[in-house]
Amino acid sequence: MPRIIILAFITVFALQTSAQRRVTPVKPLAPGTTPKVEREKKVDRSKLVEMEDVNGNVILVDTVTGTEFKDTTMLAAPPKMEYPLLHEVIAGVNLWSPIMRAFGQHYGLGDVWGEVSLHNRYFPYFAFGLDNCDDTPDNSNFTFRTPVSPYFKLGASYNFFYNSNPDYKLQMGLRYGFTSYKWNVENATVDEGYWDDPSHFSILNQKSTAGYLEVTFGLKVKIFKSWSLGWHIIYHSMLHETKNPNGKPMFIPGYGKRGSAVTGNFSLMYTIPINKKKSVEVITENNE
Repeated sequence: MPRIIILAFITVFALQTSAQRRVTPVKPLAPGTTPKVEREKKVDRSKLVEMEDVNGNVILVDTVTGTEFKDTTMLAAPPKMEYPLLHEVIAGVNLWSPIMRAFGQHYGLGDVWGEVSLHNRYFPYFAFGLDNCDDTPDNSNFTFRTPVSPYFKLGASYNFFYNSNPDYKLQMGLRYGFTSYKWNVENATVDEGYWDDPSHFSILNQKSTAGYLEVTFGLKVKIFKSWSLGWHIIYHSMLHETKNPNGKPMFIPGYGKRGSAVTGNFSLMYTIPINKKKSVEVITENNE
């Protein structure tokens, strides 16, 4: 009996000694030191989605790695906009058509437009213009005429330099244009052939509506105080138009001549500020 007690005592002592050898000593943190888990790199909120755990608590989950975050101090704040939501209003006049007309173009008048700067990043856009055409194309046997007709454009653009100086912009936009107009084909000549006696005819008072898409890419540069100049390259394509038994009109107000997919725009702009750039707030925290 005493041997059994002695063996049991030795066994318990050996187990305790073995367990103590496996314990890794932990050095206490110095005062004011942040635990390692809180020093980890911040996590981008944009990659997380809100979900509920089994207890009904709202948590954030990384959909790629499946990592759950309950402590919001570990999450990086979304990027801040340097400029306020309603930043400024920009009014412009299109000078492209008047300039081209001065160089001999026989169509186009121009438009006025406006856009609102949202965070200096997004720019809702609206334009109203007037156009006409009185053109006899080279090597053609007719004259195409469109009286002064209105057109409208609605769209938006995106500024790639949204957190930079708003005096200079690099923008890409998408617009929808619409017009309702009349057109004539006058003095069309038909050669009779054998008798060499040409005849003439006209197609008058035709009515059409048309809608078209524009994709724009351009620059804005400040020239003096609130005045700026802007250049745009425009790709456009017809979306819908009235079918006519006499064929398709050669010219569409706001669009230009049919058959050319690329055109341009040159504008003079005036900027009206609404809100100034947000001031940077410095928050000082006192460690207790």
